[in-house]
Amino acid sequence: MNNGDMSEMDEQVLDQRRLERRQRRRRNQRIAYLILAGVMVVTTALVFITVYSLNKVFKFVKPNGGGDLVAAAEMSSEEVVIESPEAFGGDSAQTQEMSYDDLLDDSIDTIIEGMSLEDRVAGLFIVTPEQLTGVSTAVKAGSGTQEALMNYAVGGMAYFSKNIKNEEQITEMLDTTSSMSKYPVFTLVAEDGSKNGAISSNLGIDGITDVTDSDSARDNAKAIGSAMYKYGFNFNISPVLDSSSSDKEEKDFNKVKDIAVSFSSGLKDAGMTSCLNAFPAKADTSRGKTEVEKSVTDLESSEYKVFEEAVKNDSVNAIMVTGASYPNVDGDDTPACLSEKMVTDQLRNHLGFDGIILTDALNTSAITKFYSADEAAVAAIKAGADMIYLPEDFKKAYEGVKKAVEAGTISEDRINESLRRIYKIKYAGRVDMIMDKKDDAQ
Repeated sequence: MNNGDMSEMDEQVLDQRRLERRQRRRRNQRIAYLILAGVMVVTTALVFITVYSLNKVFKFVKPNGGGDLVAAAEMSSEEVVIESPEAFGGDSAQTQEMSYDDLLDDSIDTIIEGMSLEDRVAGLFIVTPEQLTGVSTAVKAGSGTQEALMNYAVGGMAYFSKNIKNEEQITEMLDTTSSMSKYPVFTLVAEDGSKNGAISSNLGIDGITDVTDSDSARDNAKAIGSAMYKYGFNFNISPVLDSSSSDKEEKDFNKVKDIAVSFSSGLKDAGMTSCLNAFPAKADTSRGKTEVEKSVTDLESSEYKVFEEAVKNDSVNAIMVTGASYPNVDGDDTPACLSEKMVTDQLRNHLGFDGIILTDALNTSAITKFYSADEAAVAAIKAGADMIYLPEDFKKAYEGVKKAVEAGTISEDRINESLRRIYKIKYAGRVDMIMDKKDDAQ
C-alpha cells in the first residue's frame, strides 16, 4: 500500500488492521503449540528449536563454534535479525504505519506473549556465572553455561574482577554467553574508572582522569563506555552515591548531582545502560541491618536532588535500591529494596522514575539474616522491583517467585510489567534500526 492510499484510510480501518494483525499472530501461536505437542518425543535440541522458532520469539542466538547442540539450535541470519516481521510489527507495510513507541511496545508484547512463565520469571534475575553454573570461579563460558541458560533464561549476568583475566578471555566469555542466551542478556559490571573497578583494576582503561566536575565525569564515562563496549559489556552499575555524602551541605549535593548525572549521560552516549547505585544512597549492608534515620523531608534536601535531576534529564536507564532501612520513611526496618513504600511510593511515584529498578545485592547480611532467598525475591517483586540482583540462592529464589505467580500471590501482569521495562532497553536499539530504514525508504 502506498503513502497516498494510507493517507485516505480513516482511523477505524487502521484500528481494524491492527486488530486483525494481533488475531493472526495469536492464531499462529495456537497452531504452533499444537505442532509442538506432536514433537515432544524428539531430542532436547530439536525441542529447543521447535519451541522458539514456532513461537517466533526473537532471539540473539548466533554461532559460537561450540559443538553439535549449539549448531542445531542456531537460527538462520534471516530469523535472528530484528526485522523479523512477526516479532516486530507485522509485515513491512504495517510496520511503516507505526510510530517508534508503538512498534517497540507491540513488538515487546508479541515477544512476551510467546514466552513461557519459566522464562519470564528467570528474565527478572541478575546472577553471577558462578551462581548460574555452580563453578567456583568462572573465566569462560562452556557447556555448563549453555545448559544452565537453556534451563534458566536469566535477564542479566554480573561479572567481577575475578572473572576478568585478559582482553581476549573476557571478550570471548561475554560473546559466547550472549550467543547462548535465548533472549538478549544484560552483561553487567561495576566500573567507575577507579582502582576498584572490575575492568580498570585488571586491564586498565585509557583516558581516565580525576573527576573534578561534570565535564571530566562525562569524559571518563565515555572512556569507560568505550572499553565496556569493546569487551562486550552493556550495563554498568555506576555511578555510586555513597551515604558518606549524607552530611554534606546543600551546595555539595548540587555538585554531586551534576557529576552523577553527567557520568550517567556519558555512559548512555557510549551505548551503555547506566544504573545509579543506590537509592537513596549506597550503604554497607554486609554486616547486618543498617538503618538510616533520614525522613522524606531530609532526603528531598539532599540525596533526592540527584535522582530528580536524573529523571528530569532522562540520563539513567536503571536505579539500584539499597538494602539499608529508612524507618522514618517506611515506618519500620524493612530493607528499602524490599519495601513498597521506598520502591513504588518514593522512587516510582514520588520521583517519577519509570526505568528499571534493581534490588541491592540480596546475598548480603542485611537481607540473609532476616529473609530466606525465596522470601526476599518475592518481597522485592511485590515491592515493585523489576530485577532481582544476586539472590543468596538463585534457584530457590527463582522457584519462590514462580510458585508465587502460579498461586496468584504475584500476578502475571506484574511480571510482564517488569519485563516490558527491561525489554524497552534491550530491544530499543533494534527498533532504531527499523526506524532508520523506514526513514531512508521515504
